[in-house]
Amino acid sequence: MTRVRWLVDATLVLALAVIALGAYTRLTDAGLGCPDWPGCYGRLTPPVHDEHIAAAQARFPAAQVDPFKARNEMVHRYLAGLLGLCVLAIFVVSRRLPRGRGLAAALLALVVLQAALGMWTVTLSLMPVVVVAHLFGGFALLSMLALLRVELGHDRPEPARPAEPGLVRLLPLAWLAVVVLLAQIALGGWTSANYAAAVCHQLPLCESGWSARFSLRAAFGLPLGHETYEFGVLPYEARMSIHVLHRIGALVATAVLASLVLLCRRRAASVRLRRLAAAVGALLVLQVTLGLVNVVGQVPLFNAVAHNLTAACLLAALVLLVRQIRVNVARGADARGRAWAGPSHGRALEGPLRAR
Repeated sequence: MTRVRWLVDATLVLALAVIALGAYTRLTDAGLGCPDWPGCYGRLTPPVHDEHIAAAQARFPAAQVDPFKARNEMVHRYLAGLLGLCVLAIFVVSRRLPRGRGLAAALLALVVLQAALGMWTVTLSLMPVVVVAHLFGGFALLSMLALLRVELGHDRPEPARPAEPGLVRLLPLAWLAVVVLLAQIALGGWTSANYAAAVCHQLPLCESGWSARFSLRAAFGLPLGHETYEFGVLPYEARMSIHVLHRIGALVATAVLASLVLLCRRRAASVRLRRLAAAVGALLVLQVTLGLVNVVGQVPLFNAVAHNLTAACLLAALVLLVRQIRVNVARGADARGRAWAGPSHGRALEGPLRAR
């Protein structure tokens, strides 16, 4: 079991690296650094030397060969391939374990889907819908790995604490927080995929007069049939609308997640639950700060990568928090059931004794 936990830990770290490198690849406009898949200009390695660059340009005359972008893209692909092999190893090993087999199988299926989405990202020339789906897949992979690590870890139950009746009422808010965060991540991916991150330069929403140009239909309308979607195909009004929606979503997500964290800290008696709530709160503060720096600094590269990576970690932490709330609620219900059954069971035994 210990070796499996080490394998899952290493895969978690690798997943974080792949997510960060994927964001770096996208933000350096290297998503089409290699116009073919799975190779790069017909080779297993990116073209670096002059003769390789000339051969690549001759083979793909419509592409602009950029060794820097090609290298970024291929490093991302190789790391993603290594991540897939690690998930495959987890699946094979997990078949001999008492728990976690279902999650391991789901992880393997998700990795296969992620590979297909990675291919379509290239072959469909960065179509925004595919890019957002690929982003979602990476975030889901990280969250599922975190869940698997908890399932395989020394997850010894804490003593039952019946003094947590308020947790039952927190479950709807917890699920709402997951839905809101997923929607905000989708808006963030849609903003990035349509190259709308640097459209609005002022706080809190956009430059003056934005409401007159705002169009919900334009924000989610995507013309199809383009040869490439690199650098975006939507007009300014549509990109501005997408950006404003992402900022509004950030305000809503911050309010919902902050409410959940504060209520968890107030109502939870479990140390583990309070620590998870604190982790979600800290990641939320970091994410909001990085978002503000993105606006003020006009999307600095490494800050934008950190913004993407923190969003993935925030989702994983929130998923673990919701899991822990459910576990504590179930334990509380079991404890109350035993407390209720105990006296009644004793009274049931007293009847026959008195009759005797």
